[in-house]
Amino acid sequence: MNLMQLRAFHAVATQASFTLAARTLGLTQPTLSQSVKALEERYGVLLFERSSRRVQPTEMGRRLFQLTTRLFDTEQEAATLLEGSAQLARGLLQLGADSPYYVMPLIAEFDRRHPQVEIRLSIGNAGAVLEDLSEARLDVALLSNPPVDPRFHTVPLYRDPVRLMLPAGHPLAASHPLAAGDAVPVAALAGQRLVMRETGSMTRRTVERGLAEAEIAPGAMFEVTGREAVQEAVALGLGLGFISAGEIRPDPRIAVRPLANCAWHTDEYVLCQRDRRRFPAIRAFIELAVAAVGAGQGPGELQSPTPQTV
Repeated sequence: MNLMQLRAFHAVATQASFTLAARTLGLTQPTLSQSVKALEERYGVLLFERSSRRVQPTEMGRRLFQLTTRLFDTEQEAATLLEGSAQLARGLLQLGADSPYYVMPLIAEFDRRHPQVEIRLSIGNAGAVLEDLSEARLDVALLSNPPVDPRFHTVPLYRDPVRLMLPAGHPLAASHPLAAGDAVPVAALAGQRLVMRETGSMTRRTVERGLAEAEIAPGAMFEVTGREAVQEAVALGLGLGFISAGEIRPDPRIAVRPLANCAWHTDEYVLCQRDRRRFPAIRAFIELAVAAVGAGQGPGELQSPTPQTV
C-alpha cells in the first residue's frame, strides 16, 4: 500500500478541501488530486463525493479515515517520543468549545507555559464541536453536558447555573429590582415569549427539559443562532433568554436573574479522543484545566472532582 497516497487522502479528509490539504502537505493541488485518484483506482472505490462547493467523504472514505487517523496518530506519537517534543517545544493544538468564556483563560495560561505550541480555536454549538472532535479535526474540546461516549476521555470541570435574561424595562425586572438580585419564580415564565438558541445548544436543551419537568408552558419562541444573538434579541425586547452564569457580561439593557427554587445548570467538561489522550499537548492542556478547577479559578459553581489521571 502506498503510504503517500494514504497521507494525501487523510489530509483531504481532515481539511475537507483539496486546496487546503495540498497546502498542508506542501504539494501542488494536481499532484495531491492524482494521489487520491490513484488510490481510488487501485482499489476500485470512491472515497470522496466532489462538488464545486465542498468535498465530503463517502461511507468508505469515512471508514478509511478512522483507520488513517489511528495510523498517523501513532506516527505522530512515535515522532514525539523520538524527537523529544514531549516537552512541548513545538507543535499544534486544535481546540474547540461551545463558549469562549470558559476556554480563553485556559488558553492564555497554556500559551504562557508553552509559547512554542501553536493554538487554533473553533467556537460552535456543542453538536458541531463534538462532531469535529470525533472526526479528529480537533484535539481537545470544552463542552457543556457532552453525551456519554466510550470513544472520548471526559473530565468534569465546572457546574454552571442557568440564569434568566430580561430586558431592563420588563415587568419581571421591575418587580424584582436590580439592586436586590431577587430570583424570578419559574412559574412566571408561563406564557412568556422566549429567545432560544439553535438546536444543538446545551443551554436550550437544559431549559426545555426544565420547563417540561415543571410543567410550564411558555409562549411563542424566537430562535436565533449564537449566544450573542440571544443577548441582543433580549436587549431589544424580543423575549426572555437564558445564559450560563459564567458567560454573563455586563449590559445595562439587560437584567440577569436567578430562577427561584430551580436547579437548572450546565456541566462543563474537557474531553478528547480516548486513544489520543497521551499526546503531550493534549495531556498538558487537560491537566492544566483540571488544575485550574482545583485551584478555584473557573467560572460558575465548581464541582470538586477527585484528582484525574489524564
